Amino acid sequence: MKDRIDKIHEASMIILENIGIRLHHPEVLSLLRDRGVRIKGEAAYFGRHQINACLEKAPSCFTVHARNPEHNMEIGTGQTQYAAGYGCPAVIEADGTRRNALMDDYRRFVKLVDQSPEFRLNGGILVQPGDIPAEWTHLVMTHAAMALSDKCIMGIPGSARQVGQLMDMAAILYGGTEKLKQKPRIITLVNTLSPLQIDRNSLDTILVHARYNQPVVICAGVMTGTTSPVTLAGSIAQGNAETLAGIAIAQMINPSTPVVMAINTTPVDMRTGGVNVGSPAQSLAVKYTAGLARKYGVPCRCGGSSSDAAGVTAQSGWESMMSMFVSRREKVDLVIHSAGILAGYAAMSFEKFITDREVIRLVESYCDDLDTDDNAMALNAVAEVGWQNQYLTHPHTMKNCRDAAWVSGITPAGNASSPVGSPNQALMAAIDKKLTGMIDGFTPGAPDPSVLQQLNDYLLELNVPLSLLAH
Repeated sequence: MKDRIDKIHEASMIILENIGIRLHHPEVLSLLRDRGVRIKGEAAYFGRHQINACLEKAPSCFTVHARNPEHNMEIGTGQTQYAAGYGCPAVIEADGTRRNALMDDYRRFVKLVDQSPEFRLNGGILVQPGDIPAEWTHLVMTHAAMALSDKCIMGIPGSARQVGQLMDMAAILYGGTEKLKQKPRIITLVNTLSPLQIDRNSLDTILVHARYNQPVVICAGVMTGTTSPVTLAGSIAQGNAETLAGIAIAQMINPSTPVVMAINTTPVDMRTGGVNVGSPAQSLAVKYTAGLARKYGVPCRCGGSSSDAAGVTAQSGWESMMSMFVSRREKVDLVIHSAGILAGYAAMSFEKFITDREVIRLVESYCDDLDTDDNAMALNAVAEVGWQNQYLTHPHTMKNCRDAAWVSGITPAGNASSPVGSPNQALMAAIDKKLTGMIDGFTPGAPDPSVLQQLNDYLLELNVPLSLLAH
């Protein structure tokens, strides 16, 4: 694998040095020119020594601080962190019906994430609500995450003005601009514009985050055969070049800006032009993205529970498990799209959010491996039972029976027959019960009332109606 990683790296260096990255941002181009990067028109050509110097400045690990310290999120320390689905404009209902996402859906997902111990990160674009005016969506969504949850905050990319407004909100939440700058508090995903470009909004987002010392995930969302080479290795190499350019820009703005490298390689079915995220190729790309990140000494984001299925089906199960298992096995630092994604990133599903939590729990349980302490080896129990007795009523079984076996939160126990009809009907009924219980049992992790009032007042100054804010 090392030889393949080195070849991909070398190809990326050739792209950066000889082909270049087009940057749609005069200020960034000027800044890079001042830092010694060769600029020709809108294209930047990075030397490998410049890339290496920037990688050395990027932190190998960092902590995103939540309002509740119990939810602080370490990135780059070997612990995989999970974020739910991201960016979908639609919701798929339990019966397969697809509809436009609404702000009520967004709030519901915020509540589910807050109730799920698998996640320390809330907010971002859990879904893209279609019933909020576009100029207010970033404000209303971020307000909902801040008002309803005390977990780490995921930001939303946009123009310098929009991202600056979110920094204003974060400053209110965390006690002022200087306190915000002291620690990573809000992490945002930005995407390159493949092939080999970074647009103004993404560069604005990097600029603002770097100036506030806030972390940014820089992701090349390459699609094989359409926005990147049809071959997987070539696609990863191009995506790597785009991501490295973004990392270099962040470090040249503000050395030691926390960054996460990401290459979200999406296979495309060339027969139809549709994405094929359930393909083994995407999981293979995860393996090499994680390998490149280890080579560079920076945290990485890739993987997830992505699926091409149009509903919660057997297909959604096997595709999500493959992708998530590889992500965890490769020790990916941050997994976005880890719960709820269907239809090749086109839609979110509340029901799949619940099944993906089960996938995460299964994979985490496997990766926790085997205890071999004296209690786990159970030699005393074996000696006492011998060949003349049984374990069912032995004190060792009584002591350990609640913790020794993995227990699902939704699937029927043992070989019990379905009480509802078909096994799938029983499963969907259990999922619905779990969803209802989580929403009904939700208690907002709201900030201090005076802080919430300041957030509300800030949005009122921006002409956002109070009727749109979290409730």
